[in-house]
Amino acid sequence: MATTTTMTMRHATMGTPVRAKPTTTRARRHHARVVASADIMDEVGTMVMKDGMLARERYVASNRFRVQDGKGPKFEKRWANRPSRLSKLDGFRFFTLMRRVDADESAKDEPNYVSFTIWEGKDGFDKWRKGDAFKEAHGGGTIFGFMDMLVSSLMILKGGPQPAFYDALLPVSNELSATTSKWQAEDGWRQVAADGEKPVDADCFVAMNRFKVIEGKEAAFEKRWAERESELKGTPGFVTFVFLRRDAVTADDGFNYSTYTVWENRGAFDNWRANGSKKAHANASDAEPMFEGRPSVALYEGILALLSPAGA
Repeated sequence: MATTTTMTMRHATMGTPVRAKPTTTRARRHHARVVASADIMDEVGTMVMKDGMLARERYVASNRFRVQDGKGPKFEKRWANRPSRLSKLDGFRFFTLMRRVDADESAKDEPNYVSFTIWEGKDGFDKWRKGDAFKEAHGGGTIFGFMDMLVSSLMILKGGPQPAFYDALLPVSNELSATTSKWQAEDGWRQVAADGEKPVDADCFVAMNRFKVIEGKEAAFEKRWAERESELKGTPGFVTFVFLRRDAVTADDGFNYSTYTVWENRGAFDNWRANGSKKAHANASDAEPMFEGRPSVALYEGILALLSPAGA
């Protein structure tokens, strides 16, 4: 099998490889029953669908960042001031930059910021990342703009960005409210004050529950979630929920499934957790074990939120 020589650099914000053309070609490996659902970055791969697994209803592109201590406001300012027309693009549904708020000593090496975009389908994401809008948001599409952005980011980040992609299943959303209506942007990106000295005001609160589902249990795990009782829709302060299935052969952090719930604020989440969450998680302790260890909770404040008029 021929080898290939490839030079790779990562965009400072989205982590997209900029690859020189290989000098030779390499035969592609073929996996049994690989679904052509993810023409994504080479290092992520393509997930293997199994019988009984749920069809994708949304597509999610995220990027995880480890920001240096004390550099969070500078990182947020760069995002707030970047040129973007994201919300005007076909297939866009929701975006927020997530700032970790619950990290303890055990999570000190995990990313403390995550960009998170929900697309109506993978076609919209692919069109964006290959088009002019992506170039505008990542250094203007010139090597000079890219290098300037890269050098700036090296002074803020600890290591490079880590992209992660998901099939989003079982979406649920509330109607637009007085709060979420403010997340609209006619020109594609909201104008949010960011001085680089203090954190940007939070727009929303995000709760994730992450799972390491045992191989062979994926379809049964999805079925359990599809059949569970939930009264999220209509709950005060609830914005949107999706059940995430990692679009990769192997998840680099081990979490191949996650829940993702957006709330208007921390108070709405805490109220639901104290009251409405009991029904949604009833009998969970009696169910057949399908994942390793305990679920891992990650909580975030969401800033720079953008929402399609159609909702997430």
